Amino acid sequence: MWLQNRRNLTLFFLFNFSLVIAANSSVVFDLLDEWLSAGPYNHGLLGFGLALYVFWIKKEEFAFSRSRFLNLLPLCAASLLLLVANLASIAQLQILGLFLVIVALLLSLYGLKIITTLFLPLLMIFLLLPVWDVLQIPLRDISTWVSFNTVDLLGFEIMREGYYLLTPGGTFIVEESCSGLGFFLASALYAVFVAQINHLSRKSAALFFILAVLVAIIANWIRITVIIIVGSQTAMQHFIVQDHLTFGWFVFAACFMPLIFIGNIYFGEQVAAKSNHQSAPKKQQNSNITYLFSVVTIVICFSAGTFIISSRYDPEYKFILPSIPNYTKVGASSATSHNWKIVSKGATSEEYTHFLQEKELIQVYLANYVRQYQGAEMIFIENSLFDKSRWFKDEQQIIKLAPASMLKQINLLTLHRNSQRSRLIAYWYLIDGRYITDKKLAKWYEVQATLKGQPGATLIAIEFAYNNEDKEQAVKTVTDFVTAFSAQPINIQKSI
Repeated sequence: MWLQNRRNLTLFFLFNFSLVIAANSSVVFDLLDEWLSAGPYNHGLLGFGLALYVFWIKKEEFAFSRSRFLNLLPLCAASLLLLVANLASIAQLQILGLFLVIVALLLSLYGLKIITTLFLPLLMIFLLLPVWDVLQIPLRDISTWVSFNTVDLLGFEIMREGYYLLTPGGTFIVEESCSGLGFFLASALYAVFVAQINHLSRKSAALFFILAVLVAIIANWIRITVIIIVGSQTAMQHFIVQDHLTFGWFVFAACFMPLIFIGNIYFGEQVAAKSNHQSAPKKQQNSNITYLFSVVTIVICFSAGTFIISSRYDPEYKFILPSIPNYTKVGASSATSHNWKIVSKGATSEEYTHFLQEKELIQVYLANYVRQYQGAEMIFIENSLFDKSRWFKDEQQIIKLAPASMLKQINLLTLHRNSQRSRLIAYWYLIDGRYITDKKLAKWYEVQATLKGQPGATLIAIEFAYNNEDKEQAVKTVTDFVTAFSAQPINIQKSI
C-alpha cells in the first residue's frame, strides 16, 4: 500500500494539480488578466486570497483518501471538456473546464465528501471565474428600466430609446459595463465567505446571500440615477460623470457598509453543529498504486493531448480566391484596403480583392488562419468587420440563399455612415473544406478539423456600398455574388 498519510496524499494531489496548471498556463494567464483588468472581475485576486484562507482552515479534511474507480469518471469527463475547449479556443469554457478538472481531481482522491465539505470555498472560486457575463444582459435591462423610471418619477425630463437615456443636458448610454455585474459578484462572494466563516445554517446563508446581491443591485441603480441627474444638471461636466466607474465603487462601498453591520449583528458566528460521526475517529483508507496510477495517467494523457493535437497543422494553408463567372477582377489583390478596415487577430494572411459587374463594385476579404489559439482566432470578440468609429451597425441578420446554392445562408450586416451612404457586409467561414455560417457550429467544426490535423480556416467577407434608398437592390447584388462565389470549387493551397 502507498500514501498512508496526509502529507503524501497532499503531495500527490499537488503534483497532479501542477501538471494541469502547467499544461493550461495560457488559460491561467487569461484568468489573471481578467482579475487585473478594470472589468467586473477585478476583485478576483482578493477573493482568491479569501478562498485560499478558507481552504487552509479546512486542511484537516484533506487527510483521508477515497479510492473508488467510479470517481475517475468525472475526472475523465472534465478533462475531455477542457480538451475540447482548448481546441475550440473558447475562453470561458476553457476557464470553466480547468475549474471542473481541479474539482474532479479532488473528488478522485478524497471522495464525494470532500466536495460537500468544501462546497462554499469552491463556490467562492466559482464566483471569481469570468463565466458570468450572461448575467450582464438581464442586469443591464433591469438597471436601464429602473433608472429611467426613477429619474422620471423625481420630476426630471428624460426619454428612453433602448439603452440610450436622453435628457436636456446630455445623452447617457447604459452599457454592459454599467450592468452592475461587478457589484453583484463582489457581494455574492462576501455573502458566501461570511456563511463559511460564521458557520451559518443553510437558511441563514441563503437569506444573507439574497440580501447581499439585492444591496449590490440597488447600489447600481442609485449610481446610474445619480449620474444621470447630476450629468443632466451640469451639462455632463461634473467629475462623477467623467469618472463614473470610480464614483460607482464609492456608491457601492456606501451601500456595502450597512451590509457588513447587518452581517455582524444578525448573521454572526454560529456554533457549528457536531454530529456523532464527526466526533468518532476517522478511519484511514489507503489508496492503492493502481488507482493512483490511473489518476496520474488521465491527467498526463489529457494534458499532453492538447499539445500533441494542437501541434499538427499545415503551415502552407491558404484559401485560393476563385474566378467568379460574369464578374471581372479589378487589379491585383492587396493585404490592405483604403476604405475597409477589418480586425482579424492572429490571421496568417489577409487579402482584399475587388470585383466589378457593370457599375457595381464588390470587395472581397479573406483572412486565412493556419492555426488558431486563444486571442488569435477567427471567431474572437476583439475581431471586427468594420471601423466602429466611422460606421454604425443598423441590423444583423441571416439571409437564406437559393436552394441550389452551395452556401445555404449568410450572415449580413447593415451599416450606415450618414443619411446618404450605407454598406452591406456578408460573411461566412471555411473550415475543414466546407462553408459554415453559424459561429457555434463553426467552433465545433474547428475541433473536428484540429483532431484531423487540418486546423486551417478562412474568414470570407463581402462588402458592397449603396445609397440608403436602394437597400433591396443592394441585398440582391450581394446575394447574387455570394451564390456565384460559393458555386465555384473550393481550392486550398497545402504543403502536401
